[in-house]
Amino acid sequence: MAAHGPAPLIESVTSAVLGVSDFAAHLDLYCGELGFEVAAEGVVPAADAVRLWGDGLGDVECRLLTAAGADTGRIHLLKVADPVAPAAHPHTLDLGLAGIDLYTRDIQASHDRLQTLGHRWGSRPSTYEVPLGDKTVTVTEGFCFGPDGTDIVFVQPGNARGTVAWAADPARHYTELTSVVCHVPDMAAELRFWGPDGLGLAVWYDVTFSSPGLEAMADLPAGTEIRLALVAGAGGGTTRIEIVDVAGAERGVDRRASQRPARGLGHTGWSVRTRDLDAALSRAERTGGRVTCRPFETTTPLHGAARLAVVDTPNGISIELWQPR
Repeated sequence: MAAHGPAPLIESVTSAVLGVSDFAAHLDLYCGELGFEVAAEGVVPAADAVRLWGDGLGDVECRLLTAAGADTGRIHLLKVADPVAPAAHPHTLDLGLAGIDLYTRDIQASHDRLQTLGHRWGSRPSTYEVPLGDKTVTVTEGFCFGPDGTDIVFVQPGNARGTVAWAADPARHYTELTSVVCHVPDMAAELRFWGPDGLGLAVWYDVTFSSPGLEAMADLPAGTEIRLALVAGAGGGTTRIEIVDVAGAERGVDRRASQRPARGLGHTGWSVRTRDLDAALSRAERTGGRVTCRPFETTTPLHGAARLAVVDTPNGISIELWQPR
């Protein structure tokens, strides 16, 4: 679907933000097994951390992970000294941030290898179909329970989209992040925030469906209907946003209060590069976002020299917006 309205201010989600209790387990998994590299490391100074994420923080240790040098689909690791809640893996019915997704060449081999290393999966990989217009798309995927409550969804697609990592290194087993997922109570508000009248992404499809394969993989009751919207840029940027609503189902746990960067463990936010921070904030507020940190200039290992701000989406997802200098 083509985007209409003002020019896009972002390409996609640049990085997923993960809170960690210790770097070692994450580096062993993401770098040792999934082929990411540590592109930068250091600290976000206390003065910047307080502005970005609230009072009471000291220096926040961080790592920036990339796959084959991709400038999208990256991972920010933030060390959390005093988590607001114990680590917990979100269920598909829970509200808030859910999985981080990436492609694998061979999902069965991924499952067997990671299980052997002690990374538990919710179930064996499952294949299901998603309607796309008058066609269907076949997807094979599975949930892996990563460290500190992060759900990692491995996807072996029937027709893989192009990714920066596989273009740079076709022999790689894994890509950069291809999607980040959230389950929200107000789908219309979230789509408006990210869409053509907001930050400028396009809604590529928006479907409601049920699938026994998805139910098996995601531990859902039989007959569960999922509404799934995929939001992405028209060009550039690998990582799509998957916005989910579970129609007619009892809600799970609302995890949004504990999913705050530098305070929570696991998937706690998104980092988004913009070409015009002031315009992005204006559109974000106009489409229901709430600014929690006004723009300021700084230099961090995660952004280099940049202007940064933070905004909550209409459904309370924490988004760090930044413009390189």
